[in-house]
Amino acid sequence: MYIKFNILKKLFIPTFLLLFIQCGQPNSDINSLEIDVTNSTIKESLETNQSTVLENTTSTSTITTVYVCSPEDNSSINFNNLKNVQNFLNRYGFNAGEEDGYLGNQTISAIKDFQNFAGLKPDGDVGPATRKVMNNWTGCENKAVPYTENNNENIANETPTDSTTTSTSSTTTSSTTTTIPTQNISNTNTSYGYQPSVLITTNQITTVFKGTEDTTSICGVPYLNNLDNGAINMYQNGLLKYESVGNSIFTESSSTAEIVNVTSNSFTINVLGNGDKNFKFYFIKPFESDVSIVPPKSISTSSGITTAVFDKSSFEQGYWFFSFAENNSGQIVKSVGLREILIGDEITQIQSSNNEIDTIFFLKDNQNISKGLNLNSVNNIDLIYTTKNLYDTRENTTNDISESANTITLKNDSQATSGQILHIGRELMLVTAKNGSTYTVERGYLGTQKQSHAIGSQVKVIKNSSKQSIQSSFAYAVIRSESGFRYQIPLGSELVKNRLTTNKCPNGLYSFEEITIFSWRPQGSSVVYTSTVLDKNNPIFDKQFLINNSYNYLPPTLSGTDSDGSFINKGPKNTSVSDGDRVVFDFSGVNVRSSSLKFAELKFTMNPINSSGKISKIRSVFFEIPEDYIFEIKVDKIISSNSVNLNIWESGYKYIFDSLILYDEVSKTTFKNNQEVIYDYTSSKSTHNAYYLDQFIFNIP
Repeated sequence: MYIKFNILKKLFIPTFLLLFIQCGQPNSDINSLEIDVTNSTIKESLETNQSTVLENTTSTSTITTVYVCSPEDNSSINFNNLKNVQNFLNRYGFNAGEEDGYLGNQTISAIKDFQNFAGLKPDGDVGPATRKVMNNWTGCENKAVPYTENNNENIANETPTDSTTTSTSSTTTSSTTTTIPTQNISNTNTSYGYQPSVLITTNQITTVFKGTEDTTSICGVPYLNNLDNGAINMYQNGLLKYESVGNSIFTESSSTAEIVNVTSNSFTINVLGNGDKNFKFYFIKPFESDVSIVPPKSISTSSGITTAVFDKSSFEQGYWFFSFAENNSGQIVKSVGLREILIGDEITQIQSSNNEIDTIFFLKDNQNISKGLNLNSVNNIDLIYTTKNLYDTRENTTNDISESANTITLKNDSQATSGQILHIGRELMLVTAKNGSTYTVERGYLGTQKQSHAIGSQVKVIKNSSKQSIQSSFAYAVIRSESGFRYQIPLGSELVKNRLTTNKCPNGLYSFEEITIFSWRPQGSSVVYTSTVLDKNNPIFDKQFLINNSYNYLPPTLSGTDSDGSFINKGPKNTSVSDGDRVVFDFSGVNVRSSSLKFAELKFTMNPINSSGKISKIRSVFFEIPEDYIFEIKVDKIISSNSVNLNIWESGYKYIFDSLILYDEVSKTTFKNNQEVIYDYTSSKSTHNAYYLDQFIFNIP
């Protein structure tokens, strides 16, 4: 890459030099550079690793060759962020294209080019080894020895590319086998907290925040603006079809998991790690973007190895993708090696990676909802969406179509066939029969509004609405009130009617703010294509509704003292805790004002005790709301390592109460131990008078 420097030298006359330095480019042995210095009173000659100033001379034009590379420091860059990866690749000439945070073909190709240049396995995934090399990169490196399968240094930590055949064998002397029930396994501590996941768009580790979820209401799933670093909102990684929940952000494990020993009836996944039978296995199904747990038929362990056997008969036909495994340890084991497996006969599972939202049907009683319509206590709102790649374009209408007509005339007999869906204006019509250019149709299909259509109206056709032909398998919309409340609306697959209510919506004027679609995963790919539309001026967002007969939202409050000045809230005061102890926090000072509380988060700062050698960090625990606001932590077990389990705690720390976070049906409110109150839906802050919360401390030596 060429980097432009402006260098000012003040000897006799100010001189500006433009240095173009080329660092770390493929097929470059020594980077050379020419500088044209005109009308200067000085000549400089820079040699590799040294510089020499020559005697002053008369004004001349001199060309000097420079061999130099200025090392750059990338050690502090977070390469879990794809935009940072794209910026890095572009800076060093690997051409990742637009730095938009999306893992498209150009970015994947650039990642592979960099991996080839750096001697890594060119799989297109930015795994731990690739991130480590990027952090250590100076830009002055020469091309490394090409990667080979025997390059064990990279195999241990890097995610290999998908392959069609992989076989692995291992010999063990002792093992135990457990038969797993056919239903999904769940070791849920509470209904709320953090869910493990891998981003289906980039293959990076992520944590999904699982909060309040009522999918029957348009205001049933709050969208939170402020989450802990490393966490994302529900639905931002598609629909997670599992209930595994922990109490902290998940991290990436150094263990590996891959598909091995594929037979006609079964396949095996080996997890190379600690030999734990508690692993759960997460897959993306054919023609879907959703991540689901699939339980193995049996699971066995030996020294450092977990072997899970899966019965193919329990899998539907198509290309399945094994994404990751986790065992409630707080770490995610990403898949490597063979990750895709075909179940049943060969099938075509390919679609375009370029798609976006086309239409949102926003309906009540089979009528389009006009902008600003009052929707107080409505129980029959329908939301349907379609994407551009679902359609084929046809000739515009050549005749007027009345609202009541069940037979319509189009330009010719090749516009559609029986069973296909026409889209004219803002109406869907199901073709039931045709005679030449005359089509018999079911008007207002899927509850869309019957309309009159003038000559020249655009005609589009959906030729096939099967699961394999549907382009988007999941989408979610985000709405926002003028007060700042935001909600997510899961929409499932396109052409599916989502029946919703306005129950739970506080008073306000609501607008559509965003819609994100997820296409299903095509065969041979490790990622899912997604597209987000945010443009509020886009016609698809010309949808507002009013709620003015519900309630005005008021966040909860926290009182510190009662009428006689006594402390209302109670907690441990520098108490030492052992196995089997209970730690109790009494927050009787909580006052609910308008929206019922759903759950609470108690957050602690963990400071190492004495010289334990540990680092400071944060831990949260989640609780459903007890009637008396008394939260009890049961310390059933103390271990020396990190834990995401509510009842298992890490030793060597002083746990200092940091904040009480209350989640209701609208938003969240944070009460800090320094008397600060933070509201998620607005930038405004306030204070509480429970000034003594920072005295709540317990110790686990």
